[in-house]
Amino acid sequence: MKMRSVVSAMLALSLACLPLLTQAEEEIPTIVTVVPAPDQTKAERPACFPDPADQYIALPETENFALNKEVISGAHTDVYVSRNVNDGKTDTYWESKGFPAEMLIVLGETHTISTVAVCLNPSAIWEARIQEITVLVSQDGENFTEVAPATQYQFDPATGNRIRIDFDSVEASFVKVVFTMNSASRTDGAQAAEICVY
Repeated sequence: MKMRSVVSAMLALSLACLPLLTQAEEEIPTIVTVVPAPDQTKAERPACFPDPADQYIALPETENFALNKEVISGAHTDVYVSRNVNDGKTDTYWESKGFPAEMLIVLGETHTISTVAVCLNPSAIWEARIQEITVLVSQDGENFTEVAPATQYQFDPATGNRIRIDFDSVEASFVKVVFTMNSASRTDGAQAAEICVY
């Protein structure tokens, strides 16, 4: 009986103190410290991990005259349309439906050019392949002159999955790139993520 009285007294005391505890908690101010996030900087690559891009085939540092210019080609596969070849992105690409596959780039004005580069996505999932390519140029869009004969070029992720075709400087308003073979096993047409003209 005495124990029950003690427990009852303790319970009554706890209930009596509860409002005081609640009031004390409510009176404690909430302090929020705002810390500005530092600007993100590029991570340094340790010397023991060389940058894969160092092994890429170098492209000219001059203006790419083909970037965002009008392009004309034949039938394409699925959603891989011709405008993907000069949108400045290597994660989009053009894929023709069969061979031969022609890609005509309308430069808009006459330029002195000496290099055409063809790039695929540099990701390793795009395995090495060979494509046979010819380059022709024109000033009127009707009469074309071959500046680089049909040649088989090796595309390899280890070198950026890109090739460059160099030729003697020539005046051109139109550049036609003709594909006649692709050794990749997953396609029956030409493939190019970017076609650049320098």
